Amino acid sequence: MHESPTSPAETPLPFTFSGSGAEYFRIWIVNLLLTVATLGIYSAWAKTRRLRYFYRNTQLAGAAFDFRGDPKAILRGRILAVALLAAYHYAFGFSLKAGVVTVALLLAGLPFMMRSALRFRLANTVYRGLPFGFAGGVKEAYLVYLLPAAIFVLPGALVALMPGRPIAGTVFLLYLCWPLMHGAMKAYQHKHLMAGDQHAAFALGTADLAKPYVRALLIGLGLLVLVGAAFALAVVVPRGHGWKNVVAFLPAIISLVIGYVCLLLSGPYIMVRMNNLAWSATSFPGVRIACAMRVGPYLRLQVANVLLTLLTFGLYRPFAVVRTWKYRVAHVTVEAPDGFEQAVLTARRPPVAAAGDGVADFLGVDLSW
Repeated sequence: MHESPTSPAETPLPFTFSGSGAEYFRIWIVNLLLTVATLGIYSAWAKTRRLRYFYRNTQLAGAAFDFRGDPKAILRGRILAVALLAAYHYAFGFSLKAGVVTVALLLAGLPFMMRSALRFRLANTVYRGLPFGFAGGVKEAYLVYLLPAAIFVLPGALVALMPGRPIAGTVFLLYLCWPLMHGAMKAYQHKHLMAGDQHAAFALGTADLAKPYVRALLIGLGLLVLVGAAFALAVVVPRGHGWKNVVAFLPAIISLVIGYVCLLLSGPYIMVRMNNLAWSATSFPGVRIACAMRVGPYLRLQVANVLLTLLTFGLYRPFAVVRTWKYRVAHVTVEAPDGFEQAVLTARRPPVAAAGDGVADFLGVDLSW
């Protein structure tokens, strides 16, 4: 039987990026100079310019994305973020009561602000006139973000409350739960995405998203055994004088270097695997998303970016950002058998506060995916 050719609608549609490192370098250098000249005030406008450049140069099915966030709203959020961080760092210097109240307020407010950050970023992201959105509830935000917030604020608070006591360091045991925390945050972000009034479906759970951490941990344990064996060999093998002594410890030195390099590379490995899992499990009615980044090429890209950035004293940074964005975009595809027209809705939402977005920036949380 003759098979009909695949229709264009059934062909996976790739994302493309039309920007360049040279173009973004001009935006980046102006943003940097104006931010320094205005003591950080211009950073809100710099962020808006950056997002608009990357979004407007990212296309899907012949149409570009856009970012419509208000820089003044972002600035208000950043002022609040600076005030919160200043209060956290200096409150215990005023009094114990002020410190405890500040930590309590941070624990109570950070989960809500993280949810607000997601709502602000997505509500101001537009594709073909279609605004995106975030429908995650406040209660679930506290369930997801309260422990990560505790990891951020409790160590300093416990040291101030119980100086010199070993129990103050027990909070770092929470880091053992970080794979599940990160998986929970990723699942919360993806399963509550909206395109117009359509809710995303998300097929994975928290444990599924934590699997890249497990693989990285197993690799790390294997390297730890290798390093231990190399040190044991260096101790057991009889040593001579001069270069013979150095040769005896060479296996241990090489193992340490390999272990350190692998530790540095574990972050990109986890990022690639987790993003592939999360995006490939995200779908909308009539729209399926697939992400297929590869660990090897991405690691080589990041190593080259780091080396070139160091060699150019930071001037290669905007080129590195463009190369990374282009790589990530190029490995995401969308299948929409019935076309995008049914998904382009005219739903409007009220303005969303930007305070959470500013706090998320200061905490180093990437909410743009």
